[in-house]
Amino acid sequence: MADVRVTIEAVPRTGLTEQRLRQAVAEHPEALSALEVADPDRLTVAFAPGLGHDPGENAPFQATVFDPVGNRAVELRGTLDRPERAELRPSAWRPPPSRDELVAAAAILRADAAFPTGDDVVVYRPMPPLADAENPDGTTVRRPTLGVYTPADPTGVRHRIVAVDLVNRVIDWAPAGINVRMHHDCDTSVPEGVDSLADRGGPDQVRVRVHRGATELWNLLVVRPRASAPQNPGLGGGVELRQVRYRGRLLLRQAHVPILNVEYEEGTTFRDDVAFETRFSATGSDPVGWGWRLCTSSPRTILERPHTDAGNFQGVAFHHDGEELRIVSEIAAGWYRYSSDWRLGDDGDISPRFGFAATRNPMTCLVHRHHAYWRLDFDIEGAGNDVVEQIDDTGSIIPEPIPIIRETSRRRRHPARYWQVRDKASGRGYQIHPGEFDGTADAYGVSDLWFLRHHPRELDDGNPGPRDRAALNRFLNGENINGANVVVWYAGHYYHDQAHPQPHQGELIGPRLVLI
Repeated sequence: MADVRVTIEAVPRTGLTEQRLRQAVAEHPEALSALEVADPDRLTVAFAPGLGHDPGENAPFQATVFDPVGNRAVELRGTLDRPERAELRPSAWRPPPSRDELVAAAAILRADAAFPTGDDVVVYRPMPPLADAENPDGTTVRRPTLGVYTPADPTGVRHRIVAVDLVNRVIDWAPAGINVRMHHDCDTSVPEGVDSLADRGGPDQVRVRVHRGATELWNLLVVRPRASAPQNPGLGGGVELRQVRYRGRLLLRQAHVPILNVEYEEGTTFRDDVAFETRFSATGSDPVGWGWRLCTSSPRTILERPHTDAGNFQGVAFHHDGEELRIVSEIAAGWYRYSSDWRLGDDGDISPRFGFAATRNPMTCLVHRHHAYWRLDFDIEGAGNDVVEQIDDTGSIIPEPIPIIRETSRRRRHPARYWQVRDKASGRGYQIHPGEFDGTADAYGVSDLWFLRHHPRELDDGNPGPRDRAALNRFLNGENINGANVVVWYAGHYYHDQAHPQPHQGELIGPRLVLI
């Protein structure tokens, strides 16, 4: 067989840069007055990507502009060519703390007289990420949280979670609403401190090509977690794939994990950040700079190195083992560590994977469930003209596809065996086979699959609650999906009982997409 070549090329994204968005806010007649801010430089802004399949210079965008001092936000909805004319909307969105905020909060914490002594004390990123406080006048104060790990504490309290008011430089050592058991210490890896997680730059997006001899097998865009959709507002989507082509044919326009929830049996729930990159082990070269590594051996996340939270790399790593290309990153949400992983087979099959681990913390020894929701925007042979079908276990040797013509959701249960999305003209597409350990949704997980008509702004559920529960059913309004542009949401549910661990290896879940 001919040698396999993997090439990586940096590609700019279409959208508003932070500088251009800040300028647009300064020129907007209502934005600064709505936030009661005179200086746009104090606002938190981020890159605002163009929305839609192939965004051009006049593509729509939406962006949340946040004032960390006033703890208020507004949302702009407009077009990339005229952002200063965007529609202005109030927003309840509060972005998670940035790396710079966490480092600044840690400096304030360490200067406090009550900060514990000892070389083994670690200041880390806990859950929840914020513990905002309300003032008597109804305004609120933004307060990032920090975990303080003191393994040698004489009282046995190894974990404390504090809230830091960055504006007034005030520390709350017992913030209300933080539900953790401070005397417990679960898992083994000592968390990396917030100071060690600096982002060293590098491109947000690259084009990846896989050739076997003269044949191009795969051609796709890969977006690293820190820039993945949805953000601004949103919590990212892990490693994001775009414009996925196999042997020259378009199959997926976008694929990511925009919703990631965890629910504890005792009642605590979290909606997790899927954009915060952390360190793992990857050996190889960096063809386009920091954050993108072409590996000579398989990269190893915390799942493969279960006793360390450290590593020599932060970003997205690629490795081809002779049969498939693995695209992997490790992301952090508080003490949780997640492996965001895609496997692209030389035969055209795709295996989305998500893995679950944690560093030492006071919570994960309690029984809980993780719920990961993949959003798969299928564009078989191009946008539109796709059909969704369910294949049931009828005892027949020949599969009997049942068309699904209206938006709906489904559970993974008998008689359903698998589903498929096909182009109506060519018949090409993908079968969606459930993973062996993907589970079935409980009441909190809501459902297992949703089949929806594509809408550019439906990148996540908006996290409307209650209890961070996935609210994808709000998109079910009976639209016709027969011959339409189809989006499939696929949910995997991972049950974690540390006292009675599941027997399967690696704590990985995810379906298999089989090429038709």
